[in-house]
Amino acid sequence: MYDTNCDELRYGIDKLRRHVRLIVLLNAAENAGLTPFPIIQLHTFAYLSNVLSPVWDMPALEGKVLKRRGSPFYPALQHDVDRLVGMGVILVSNISHVLDEDQRWRLKCSYNLNHPFADPILKCIKEFETERKALNFIQELAYALSALSADDLGRATSEDATYADPIIDFDNVVDFAEWEIENFSANAAQYFGHLFPDQMTATPGELLHLYVHHLHSRLRND
Repeated sequence: MYDTNCDELRYGIDKLRRHVRLIVLLNAAENAGLTPFPIIQLHTFAYLSNVLSPVWDMPALEGKVLKRRGSPFYPALQHDVDRLVGMGVILVSNISHVLDEDQRWRLKCSYNLNHPFADPILKCIKEFETERKALNFIQELAYALSALSADDLGRATSEDATYADPIIDFDNVVDFAEWEIENFSANAAQYFGHLFPDQMTATPGELLHLYVHHLHSRLRND
């Protein structure tokens, strides 16, 4: 007989990791002055935290995403956000609906943490070395992204080396860490380290800032 206990445990752990990552994302966004965080920017932030994780020598939490017009959107992440809203950990504001680039109605709203519930979770997260490392990475990425306007952050993936790859058409999967191992975004970020003068080594944080600056430059040249 097939034992489903392992699958159920794995599912529970994966769900917990996704919930923790969402709380970390919103906490980092708040520290960087980005909250209340619009829904599209949140999904973009989540995508960039996945695709740029190798810069911080970390695995991606999710190594693929469906390519959509406009910006990435993770259905599972949105489901998790909704669950955390229902649990009182995340607050939602500015709720409305808009037509997206595919002429489909989608939710438009903004999120921020409800600290009486979120702070004990953040305190617990910091007790684990792996999660502290993820927290530091995501916080540095949030600081880098804070240099972008809200509009530019929402459009950032249109210039991202992986998401904007013309070989991958819309409604196809952008795979950078599941089955495929090629990650053009992380490669581009790490390439900037070779531009430093001899005897100087770029830190992971500097590479994140340089890559985001690169995205900003390309957006401004559209």
